[in-house]
Amino acid sequence: MSIAASYAPVPLDGCVVLVVDATTGIGRAITARLCAAGAAVAVVGAGHPGRGDDAATNAAFLCKELAGIGHVALPYQVDAEDTDAVADLPGQISADIGPVSASIVVVPRCGASDRLVATFHAVSAAVARALPEGAPHIEVDPGPRAATSAARRYDEPARSAVERLVAALTRTPDRRRSA
Repeated sequence: MSIAASYAPVPLDGCVVLVVDATTGIGRAITARLCAAGAAVAVVGAGHPGRGDDAATNAAFLCKELAGIGHVALPYQVDAEDTDAVADLPGQISADIGPVSASIVVVPRCGASDRLVATFHAVSAAVARALPEGAPHIEVDPGPRAATSAARRYDEPARSAVERLVAALTRTPDRRRSA
């Protein structure tokens, strides 16, 4: 490794990123990558009918795990069917950890009904509308589940989403929170 590379700034240092459906699968992989890139992450567990676990508890446990290794992540929970509550997330997060620089919404697909997929597309649209002007928004919709390994199914979409977000934020450096 070159000496110059060891002094390169962390690409998302000072950024606050809101991630919806951040507690399992692709969302969890995205959250981990964002934290590793220096972002403070608002980990949003999205509750919905038919979810077999507790979104709020998952968010809290993931944030505790990330904080234990020195990352900044705060848990949030929202009912995916309550778009008014979804639209309030950026303001709540801004009050807690700073202005939201960007967002990523993961559309669940593993066993998801068409209604649930449509609900998450509505969540994504509500988040995008509620962001500060110019803040990048990425919707990750992996489509129907392919027969691939978990690593490929989660890591490739996570890597791609984070790379796109880093590129968008480096084109708009004013989106970073000032220290």
